[in-house]
Amino acid sequence: MSEAKNIELLEAAEHVDLERVRALLADGASAAFVYDPPGTWGSKDRRSALHCALKSRSESGEVWFSVVEALVNANADVNASMASYDWRGCGEEQTAFDMVLTRALRDSRLLEMFLTAGADANTKSVREVHSMRTDGTSTSYVLHKAVAGEDLEVARALLDASADVNSVASDIFDNERGFNQHTEETALHIACRLGSVGMVALLIAKGAQLNAVRKELIQEEAGLESPTDDPREEGFVSSVVCVPVEETALHVAIGIRNTDIMTVLVCSGAHRDIPKVRGRDAISPEELCGGDEALLRALRAEWSPEQHHLFPPDVRERVKAALLIAQRQQWNLPDTVLFQAFAMASGLTEATRNEDQVPPPPALMRVST
Repeated sequence: MSEAKNIELLEAAEHVDLERVRALLADGASAAFVYDPPGTWGSKDRRSALHCALKSRSESGEVWFSVVEALVNANADVNASMASYDWRGCGEEQTAFDMVLTRALRDSRLLEMFLTAGADANTKSVREVHSMRTDGTSTSYVLHKAVAGEDLEVARALLDASADVNSVASDIFDNERGFNQHTEETALHIACRLGSVGMVALLIAKGAQLNAVRKELIQEEAGLESPTDDPREEGFVSSVVCVPVEETALHVAIGIRNTDIMTVLVCSGAHRDIPKVRGRDAISPEELCGGDEALLRALRAEWSPEQHHLFPPDVRERVKAALLIAQRQQWNLPDTVLFQAFAMASGLTEATRNEDQVPPPPALMRVST
C-alpha cells in the first residue's frame, strides 16, 4: 500500500468525510499509519488519521462519531501520540485517547469505545513552553480531566481500567521576571478544590493517599523597585516573591470552608496533626479554621456505622452513590469507620471489604464539640 493512499486517509478524516474514509479503508489504507515527516531544526508534526478526525471541528456529531468509530474498528492506535512542536521545542504531545476525553466526558459511547480498544487509562498529556521569558512543562493525566469534569461514572471507568488514583498533575515554569510556577497535585486535591464530595469519596474508595502533599508557589508583591525593567540587566529586581506552599487535601478543604469534605477526609483517616507549610511558617489545621466553630467541629468529627443518619443528607446521598459504584465494580473499601458505616447504610456486603483487613471498628460515635 502506497504512503499516498494513507495520507489521503488522513485528509479524509480531517474533513470528516465518512464515505471516503470507509472507501479508503476498504481499499487497503491503514488506520494504524502514523505520518511523521522530518521536521526543520527539530520541529515535529506527527499524526494519524484518528488524530486528524479528533482534531477536526465538525458540527456533524453523528457523522464525526462514525468516522472515529470506523478508524478505531480498523485498528487505529488509540494510544498513539500526536506531536506538534516548533523549532524552539514549543508545542504539545497528546495521545488520541487524551484528545477525545473532553468529548468522552459528555458521551459514554466514546469512552467505552476507546477503553475497549485498549486505551491507556494512564495516558499523559505534556505541554512544553520555551519562550524568551518562560520555560517549563505542564503534565496531566486523563484521570485529572475526568475528576475536573465531576463525572463519577467516567472517573470510575478510568479507575477500573487501572488509572493511577495517585498520579500527579504538575505545572512547572521558570520565568525570567520571577513569576515562577510550581504546582503538583493529585486527583484528590483537585476534587477537594472543586468541592466534589462524591468524587472525593470515590477516589478514597479506590485508594487515594489521604495525606499526599500538594505543592504550589504563591506570588506575593516584593515591595521593591527595580532600577531596570530588563531581567537580563545587572541589578534587576523581581516585583514578586514566590512563596512555596505545601498542603494536604484536608488543608484544601478547610481553605474552601467545606465541612462536608473535611468530615469525609478525617473520618476516612486523614491526619489532623499535619501542618500546612507556607514559606517558613507551619500552620496547624486548627489554626487554619480561624476559630470557625463549624470547621472545628468537622475537624474533630468521629463517626460510627450506627449513627450514619447524623451525616448531612446531601452528603449521605453523594457518598452512597460513590460506594454503590464501588460495590458494583467489586472494589475493596478502605477499612475506616466512615466507609464501613456507609457500606452498611448502602446495603453493601462484607464481600466488598478487603479480607486482609481487620474487622469493622466498634459501633460507637462521638462528635466532639
